[in-house]
Amino acid sequence: MSFHLLFKNEDSFSEFSIYNEEGKLSYLPSCQAINIFIGSNNSGKSRFLRRAMSNKEFIFVDSEKIKRYDNVVIEFNNRYAPGFNNTQLQIIPRKFSAINHIHKSNNYNIENSPYDIRRLYITAINEIGTNFIVENKSKRYYIPTLRTAHTLLSESKKIDNDIYSETLVANHGLDKKDITIFTGLHLYKQILRSRNSDKDVRERFDLFEEFLSKSFFDGKRVDVVANFDPDLRSEGKSDSELILIHVEGENKTRKLFDLGDGVQAIVILMYQIFMADDNSMVFIDEPELHMHPGMQRLFLEQLCSNEDLKKKNLIYFITTHSNHFLDLTIEKDNVSIYSFSTQLQESGDKKFTIKNVNAGDNELLQNLGVNNSSVFMANCSIWVEGISDRNYIKAFLKAYSAYLLESGESEFRSIKEDIDYAFFEYSGSNIEHYFFRDLGEEQEKEILEGVNAMALNNRILLLADSDNAKGNTKKGIRLKRFEDQETENFVPKIIRNIREIENLLTNSIWKNTIIEFCNSKLLKSQEDSIKKRIDTAFNTYNSSNNPKEYIGNFLNAIDKNLGTINGINILNKIYEIKTDGTFGTFIQKRELSEIVLKKTMNGDFTWETFRENKEIVQLTKSIYNFITKTM
Repeated sequence: MSFHLLFKNEDSFSEFSIYNEEGKLSYLPSCQAINIFIGSNNSGKSRFLRRAMSNKEFIFVDSEKIKRYDNVVIEFNNRYAPGFNNTQLQIIPRKFSAINHIHKSNNYNIENSPYDIRRLYITAINEIGTNFIVENKSKRYYIPTLRTAHTLLSESKKIDNDIYSETLVANHGLDKKDITIFTGLHLYKQILRSRNSDKDVRERFDLFEEFLSKSFFDGKRVDVVANFDPDLRSEGKSDSELILIHVEGENKTRKLFDLGDGVQAIVILMYQIFMADDNSMVFIDEPELHMHPGMQRLFLEQLCSNEDLKKKNLIYFITTHSNHFLDLTIEKDNVSIYSFSTQLQESGDKKFTIKNVNAGDNELLQNLGVNNSSVFMANCSIWVEGISDRNYIKAFLKAYSAYLLESGESEFRSIKEDIDYAFFEYSGSNIEHYFFRDLGEEQEKEILEGVNAMALNNRILLLADSDNAKGNTKKGIRLKRFEDQETENFVPKIIRNIREIENLLTNSIWKNTIIEFCNSKLLKSQEDSIKKRIDTAFNTYNSSNNPKEYIGNFLNAIDKNLGTINGINILNKIYEIKTDGTFGTFIQKRELSEIVLKKTMNGDFTWETFRENKEIVQLTKSIYNFITKTM
């Protein structure tokens, strides 16, 4: 749900304003479950974060209902009172200048208004409902940049006070009674308390251990223990209190401080998030500290996709300087990004401006000071023609890795995106401009006109559909050139046995996804009947019968078999119909690939689903082996 977050204490934001709006800042527009603040140093984002968390009460306003509400009021105004001032009829003005008054008096003095306005108001209320304003007194958690899992020492003795937290309270006036400040310095005590608390807290801790198990220890059971040695304590030794990690099947117990700063960093973040009360608000300053881009992906993936965390219904506010966070949010639909900038007023005071932006805005990267050299390189890269190919490969690798792990296969190696491999989308014919091997001096001009792909990554696997291209066609010549350039570090994988990547999808995959592309109105009243027709259609036709034809031929047969209900076609037109009457490619490529990936991540599609097609098996194994070759 998208919502506007309103602050009761507007005076605390006097130096902030919303882009293109006048007056004091009283709300943050278009919030989502995850809200990311970006900007240059001293742009006000951390200051805003601390001010926001210091509010004891918040008001959530459903932004979609506001739009519908306004539209209803304007429509009735135009119909019944043309020329009347719209702002008098809009019960909640778009700029929310009167929101506090509205909150205190929901009827907005409606009884004293003319009859037409009362009628419009009542109509709008009945249309939209009254629950678009919700007060919230959620518990607030703050994870600052001052954080560590290391024990701090003074003259070889452990410092018991949380000096990080005390410093923050002194510098920024935070109220520890209202805000839980978690710096990691008391992680030992927190773990000890969690393991010996009531059932609800212990269950949260179990989920945290499960996260560590899946993310870092290949699914092996993990026990996190706060270990106390009274003898060492009496001797004044600093290691009398240790956080130990026991991994199933390993003889040696690991100490948390031996796992590396990146793992410690994500342990601090995820511990507090897993242990937070449901429906809370979590404020995090620069979570990327000490974390490789792949670890940043792991962190954001957990916030967006971890089912246990999603059930907690947490709302996150995060400041960051990481361009990798922005890149990852392109794939997410529950993230909102805010750009912070500063301007010097005539009075000499600074004014901070907040702009709700899209992830694709290049200005964001400029605000972060991102250059080409800022981007870390993964061990290898997988080049694909577009996002749908990327989603399918991610799904195949996810299912195959899970299969190897669960079956105890000796060749299993845990692979992580943006650490062990990264995707690169080369967009069709643009690939002509890349060179994947060193060329001689006589071809220097050709090199200068193209791009040296091996400068982007030292190991590349390039995946390309053949599209049944003949050797003498432009694409046929291009594919042959790639194969001629093959080296140990550049592996072109041309899929010649199928026309396009959708031809890989098995009958069971199509059968379990095609309903997403059926007429939505018919589904509301005829879902059971449509499901029976889908079963019949896929028992009659097999997607793998003609792998070198456009997938539209197969889908046209399915379309005819499904037929119509009350004259309405059950299947939407999701495949290309050419002017000569033949059938072409699948139209909604990205949507289909996202459904397949989501079902794989949720466990609906497993390796058993994909291994029905030998081409998927061969392709996935070759990519997996390429990734793990130098691990």
